[in-house]
Amino acid sequence: MFFIATWHLIMNAYRMVEGYVDYALAPGGAVAYIGNLVPWHHILKDTLYATQEILGSAAAIYRCWVLWGHNWKIILFPLTLLMVNTVAGYMVCGLYSKVSPTDTVFASSLTVWIKIFYTLAVVLNIITTSLMGYRIWATHRQSSRFATGHNNSRLLPILRILVESAALQLIIEIVLLALYCSDINAQYILLESVASIVGITFNAITIRIKFQSIRSAASRNISSNGAMHTVGSMPMRHIQVNIAKDVEEGDDGLAYTKSNSGS
Repeated sequence: MFFIATWHLIMNAYRMVEGYVDYALAPGGAVAYIGNLVPWHHILKDTLYATQEILGSAAAIYRCWVLWGHNWKIILFPLTLLMVNTVAGYMVCGLYSKVSPTDTVFASSLTVWIKIFYTLAVVLNIITTSLMGYRIWATHRQSSRFATGHNNSRLLPILRILVESAALQLIIEIVLLALYCSDINAQYILLESVASIVGITFNAITIRIKFQSIRSAASRNISSNGAMHTVGSMPMRHIQVNIAKDVEEGDDGLAYTKSNSGS
């Protein structure tokens, strides 16, 4: 994902420099050059975007599959949507080579496939985030009956991280879809940022959960001072036992030992 996002940024920089330097004085100027959908660099740029979006959805579906105990039934519907989304995304990239140089992304031959791609990207984000969030919440609810102290909310920070990180990508995609459906050119601003945001979201979830695990481990080590290791999730504290021995000599000359213990 880092490689694709970086390549996408490089292609945008290449098109911007070439448009405003080499084609600044050409008919239509840089706007006509950048708005042309036919050149190879535009098709490659949007192919990278579509690939990044598809990979992001596939990674989210894989996480759902893992969290739900490798249950294929759970991800069957998201997988179907992903396949349709893949066809729609690459169909748009293929149609770019057949449109007129004066056409825009709002051309009638492109709008249906683009709207399908944007809509399914939003739907997949909502479904996968909801599935993962519900699984974590259900697990927390079941385990909270047996947990004590700081262990009671160990899964809630992970749920919050998941929702916060996924919300960034979801908001961008919803606004992008709304702008495109309204035929507003401001959609280009968000469109060119999605490839990077997908990679950021994917890595942000992984990194933040790792940091949360480190903090939780450090917190458990600190709180375990003066306490033994837990049995399950119930901490057991040290108990001091004092044993005293009294030796008495009987009339028969034998020694008798009497033990007294206390805690």
